[in-house]
Amino acid sequence: MDKKRIILGLTIAAFLCTAMLLVSAGNITVLLGLLLVCGLAMGEVYALMERADLPASKKMGMTCGLLFTAMTWVTAKHGFSDDVLWSLLLIILIVIFLRLFGYSDPRQALRNALGTLFGFLYVAFFWSFFVRLYMVSGPDSPTRAAFYVLLAVKWGDAGAYFIGSRFGKHKLCPRISPKKSWEGLFGGILFSCVVGILWCAATHCMLGPHHFPLVHALILGILFPIIGTLGDLVESMFKRAVDIKDSGAIAHGMGGMLDMIDSLLFTAPFMYIYIKFFLC
Repeated sequence: MDKKRIILGLTIAAFLCTAMLLVSAGNITVLLGLLLVCGLAMGEVYALMERADLPASKKMGMTCGLLFTAMTWVTAKHGFSDDVLWSLLLIILIVIFLRLFGYSDPRQALRNALGTLFGFLYVAFFWSFFVRLYMVSGPDSPTRAAFYVLLAVKWGDAGAYFIGSRFGKHKLCPRISPKKSWEGLFGGILFSCVVGILWCAATHCMLGPHHFPLVHALILGILFPIIGTLGDLVESMFKRAVDIKDSGAIAHGMGGMLDMIDSLLFTAPFMYIYIKFFLC
């Protein structure tokens, strides 16, 4: 095991946990942090697409993505209707497709529009649900829902890494990610469930403003590692298509920003929907 990577990961985790627990969700620094993550991850996605010879309007895609992320935060902070976001999404989609008329080659135009749209949807649109989770407790309080998802998902990742590296024998999806194993997945579920149990004990079964019974924590403890693994496998497929190990190099052994949030891009929308249907 890479001790330097573990120490660096724990340091970053300690900083993030402190910030999320102490800084109110409506603080402008939160918006800047969320935009930074989104921007770095989108840049890495478009770089992967470029290596795979898939054209896209990077500037347009990143501009639209950062705008949508920012407006998600602003809408939640000021209590605007979600109609504002859906209207903005419609405008963004129309603008991306209007870009088709800037090309003389129809095939090139279509590939460019689809590439731009893919980068926007895969990162910015999915990431906007993490922004929504961040604001669930209101702009004047530190986040709770986003913090719980981050804890459960990342401890699940850690459990999968430790258990899989020591006991992993049965490959989960060798064609895409040879190192992933079924033992690792079960280790991730175990760690994620433990996080849910400890969370309920520490918060008296509350998740921000929502009652959060232990049974829901256990259900999510099972589902988070499964959904997060799917997100990780999707990104692994992209990297395998262009024959690279990491999407970028944010820090030693940590890969790029997309490597750090690939599981969150899938679990955050799921968690938001789960709250709306089962906890509200």
